[in-house]
Amino acid sequence: MAGNTIYVQGSYVDIHDNEVVNLSVDKAQVRVGDHQWPTQASDVPGVLTESELWLKVQQAGLVDADGQPTVSRPEAAVMADMLAERLGIANKWKFFEQLWHRNNMRGDYNTALDQRKTLNFQERLKIILG
Repeated sequence: MAGNTIYVQGSYVDIHDNEVVNLSVDKAQVRVGDHQWPTQASDVPGVLTESELWLKVQQAGLVDADGQPTVSRPEAAVMADMLAERLGIANKWKFFEQLWHRNNMRGDYNTALDQRKTLNFQERLKIILG
């Protein structure tokens, strides 16, 4: 995309191996060159939006108003696992990968299990979810 500049306000960019770029935009104001993309309605499925647990993770700041995680990829995978278990969401990785526009969340979860700080996050999440 030589000659073009990408402007994004209120975003989180996650770059892996200099190949895959995951971009989460809060209340999208995205412009590439002279083209501006409009904001889109939330894509969060009803199983989450109708859940008290989802409201709790939003209020705790673990996901933003658009349903995108504000925590690290491994922590988001732990959160997805816990939410899926409590809400009975089948195919949890596919469900949350589509929602959060990510790949390999199972790998992120495995990474989380190898990190000492994950225990603290799990305890925090248990308190938040009640």
